[in-house]
Amino acid sequence: MALGTWAMGGGFDGWGPVDDGECIAAINHALDSGVNLIDTAPIYGHGHSEEIVGNAVQGRRHEVVLATKCGLLLPARGVDVPPRCLEPESLLRECDASLRRLRTDVIDVYQCHWPDPNVPIRDTMAAMAKLLELGKIRIVGVSNFSFEQVSAAREFVDIQVLQAPFSMLLRRAADDLIPACAEYGMGVLSYSPLSKGLLTGKFSAESKFSGVRARDPDFVGKRFRRNLSVVDSLRRVSDRYGKTLAQLALNWTANYPGVTAPIFGAKRPSQVTENVGAAGWSISAEDRAEIDIILGESERHG
Repeated sequence: MALGTWAMGGGFDGWGPVDDGECIAAINHALDSGVNLIDTAPIYGHGHSEEIVGNAVQGRRHEVVLATKCGLLLPARGVDVPPRCLEPESLLRECDASLRRLRTDVIDVYQCHWPDPNVPIRDTMAAMAKLLELGKIRIVGVSNFSFEQVSAAREFVDIQVLQAPFSMLLRRAADDLIPACAEYGMGVLSYSPLSKGLLTGKFSAESKFSGVRARDPDFVGKRFRRNLSVVDSLRRVSDRYGKTLAQLALNWTANYPGVTAPIFGAKRPSQVTENVGAAGWSISAEDRAEIDIILGESERHG
């Protein structure tokens, strides 16, 4: 299990109210529970998420694998789409700023947040190689890259981590990305393993959304109704184990062949407690087969 800190940044993304003290308590509770990878990014709250992480891990830095990202610049207005920029000089500046906010002298996993079609991948990876040489980062990763983009980047530097969306409701990465990473010996971090909360079971047909969910087609119309139906079917499986739906979804993702760890989001200790309850137990082969049937039927009717 890995802890994601997007919601901790606050801002306009619509994750609800955030309390910095609760977020720091959540990070420490995650570390106490055995979670050792924390994922963040400068764009989460315009650097605020990184600052919270940096404050939380003081005195515990040796317990943590710190992962952050680069390549998304702050938009001119909060509601604008962040511009992508993987220009070498920009990455070098971003890395120094992240190091300051995280209050550390090295970033364990440094990931290109999104590909930038306007910058040759050779130039971007040369900057990453420079950061490795300077000792400012330990591992190069990429996020939201296609199979072809991962392969191209690997020609210039050793890419060791891919971060990609992967969950019961979004399994596209299993078609080529996850098998390719297994072949390359790369780690795979699954983000949004709870599908922005859909797989917690807390939503109904009457639910209204704002922020990031309001912009997601999974929360609108026919697709939203289909997703709610899938959730109802999956709940029967989670009930057999005495687990929450979120714990079932995280366990399924964590144990999917080729996945290193799912990244669960949290902004208070109680959320950490529930999510780490996804570890330490197994879904039977029979129930995994039933889950495959449920998910397969949803795709056919989607």
